[in-house]
Amino acid sequence: MNIYDLSTVIDNIHKKCKCACNKKYNVKDIHIIATTSNEALIEMHCKNCDIITIITVMLNAEMEIKNQNIQRNHKQITKNDILDVKNFLNNFDGDFKKIFTKEI
Repeated sequence: MNIYDLSTVIDNIHKKCKCACNKKYNVKDIHIIATTSNEALIEMHCKNCDIITIITVMLNAEMEIKNQNIQRNHKQITKNDILDVKNFLNNFDGDFKKIFTKEI
């Protein structure tokens, strides 16, 4: 998914989805875990009841057609990018929670 798709998804979650405790999610409590060209894995953390919900979102055909008309600028992957990933994986201890809860 591109940034426009993800922005739309987050906006829809914020407007339409509620936690099991019936509270709406704040935009800052909706986190993108991973994406592909037509799917996204999203984590929603309810500050009211402290429940974390993970959902998978898939684009429908209508949205894909609409997005084909958007010109995309793709960054070239460099040798340094590959080395950065290699170094990260060499030092990665398997603790995904630590990675995704790190403050930026």
